[in-house]
Amino acid sequence: MNFELTKEQQMIKKSASDFAKSKLEPIAYDDDRSGAYPDSAVSEMAKNDFLGMRISSEWNGVGADFTSMVLMAEAFGKANAAAAAIAITHNVMAADPIQKYGTQDQKSRYLPLLQSGQKLGGFAVAEPGAALASGPDKVTAKKEGDSYVLTGKKTFVYNGGVADLYLVIAQTKEEAGQKGISVFLVDGAQVKTVNKIDKLGLRAFPTAELEFDHAKAELLGKEEDGPEITADIQAKADIAFAAMAAGIGDAMLEDSAMHCKTRIQFGAPIGRLQAVQWLLAEIASQVHLLRLMAYQGAACADTGGNYVEEAAYVKMHAMKAGVDAGMNAVQIHGGMGYSREGKIERYFRDIRGAFLIENAVDYPQRTIAGSLLK
Repeated sequence: MNFELTKEQQMIKKSASDFAKSKLEPIAYDDDRSGAYPDSAVSEMAKNDFLGMRISSEWNGVGADFTSMVLMAEAFGKANAAAAAIAITHNVMAADPIQKYGTQDQKSRYLPLLQSGQKLGGFAVAEPGAALASGPDKVTAKKEGDSYVLTGKKTFVYNGGVADLYLVIAQTKEEAGQKGISVFLVDGAQVKTVNKIDKLGLRAFPTAELEFDHAKAELLGKEEDGPEITADIQAKADIAFAAMAAGIGDAMLEDSAMHCKTRIQFGAPIGRLQAVQWLLAEIASQVHLLRLMAYQGAACADTGGNYVEEAAYVKMHAMKAGVDAGMNAVQIHGGMGYSREGKIERYFRDIRGAFLIENAVDYPQRTIAGSLLK
């Protein structure tokens, strides 16, 4: 696979990197400590067209390919992972599916508002205490006239409690179980935030439990198209979050390399010690793996390849690579790697949170094996 970037991709990469360094990195520490939603940073994203990355120029968006989206996710992840997660959710898990599966009317009503930042997109799939479409609080959809109403609860909703428009996975055909699910668009005003979830990492990335009490909803796509649409959304999100993790890993690698050069023990920099060199090399290889997997998945999405299968490889291996990189970075920094006064412990917490997207436990293995056994 050729990963040579086009001129447009190079421009987007530089633009995203410059923006992240100037607008996102300076607030990352304080946002992590407070856990507050970075509304001013999100407004700046909108002003600089980062909330319309995948939206067509027909709706005033950038119309960028998925590789460009991944480059943005990586640049944002390096500077401020929580802000990156907000942008990924909005672009990949809300705007992109509406553009791909929505009616012309839905596109014309929602995409310009999502592009401008007047509406922030969120994604709701997980349900409290049970697998999707199986527990007592499962979200069900009933048709009433020309629209639908949703009842039930969702947990760990991405951009939960702050989004203006949610993509919600709900059951429309109860006897079909998880195969009888559909995707809906729900206005944020129709939803009650039951609990804002305080997390170990990505603390300024809002996640919440939401309650739907006869909430009015619009169908996205067709009834019972939910499994296909959900798999599509989650595959692209897996790839984008892997790119975000590569960005976090790159920040860890740079800090670790500098520490190896400047930390003096026994009269010499610790980078002279073979054991430390090996740890540094491990981090570099793990970050390289994350980046390659994200770029490969994005290239498949752009060229009509099987990016769902690529995302399964990401799901199987990227989390371990990211967490191992974090462990090695903490080890290199010693006690300061465990201290909240430095950046490494935040990177470690954030990179673990990059892979929490709701999927069936056996999704990667089942997807890969199914492809091989066709």
